[in-house]
Amino acid sequence: MSGKDSSTATPTPRPRQTRSIRTRARLLEAAASVVRADGVTGMTLERVAETAGVSKGGLLYHFGSKRELVLAMVDETLASAGDDLEQLAARDPGPGAFARAYLDYVRSGERSESDEAASVFAAATLEPDGLASAGATFGAWQERLRTDDGVDDTVALLARVVGDGLWLIDLFGLAPPDQAGRAAVCDLVTSMLDSAEQ
Repeated sequence: MSGKDSSTATPTPRPRQTRSIRTRARLLEAAASVVRADGVTGMTLERVAETAGVSKGGLLYHFGSKRELVLAMVDETLASAGDDLEQLAARDPGPGAFARAYLDYVRSGERSESDEAASVFAAATLEPDGLASAGATFGAWQERLRTDDGVDDTVALLARVVGDGLWLIDLFGLAPPDQAGRAAVCDLVTSMLDSAEQ
């Protein structure tokens, strides 16, 4: 018996679990590729399975319907955004870190999501409760801004509203402001964050 405490060791994924995780990721990548080529309306489960190199049954094991696949793509987009926000917040820890990260995420406009993400979000709005998980994610970000940031609640909310607004403008191509304009807005809210630290 080894000297390691097995109760604290991180379990190693079994080969079958690892394969399943990789297959799921491959299916999401294939779905994004199909949406890029044909849009969400042209995305079929058969086409996604073929593009991923798996059987339709294999796809249905992971996603029981096109709706489930679309919603998983929304979750994947938001999970990626969440990872980016955490990395940005970690660069400048302290009061207001997450609020500043929220603004930095959209400051340049270079992080605007791809056309397939816009299509997937649009398709999700047509599904009953299609954006429920997105609402939960944004709710968690709002709570993080409110409780963990150490700045005034109203200014933290303003950072979120500006960040969300610019992100949605970029996502759907709704007359994005020029670089100088978006930087000026982000700088203004950042200065408010600096002066509103509790």
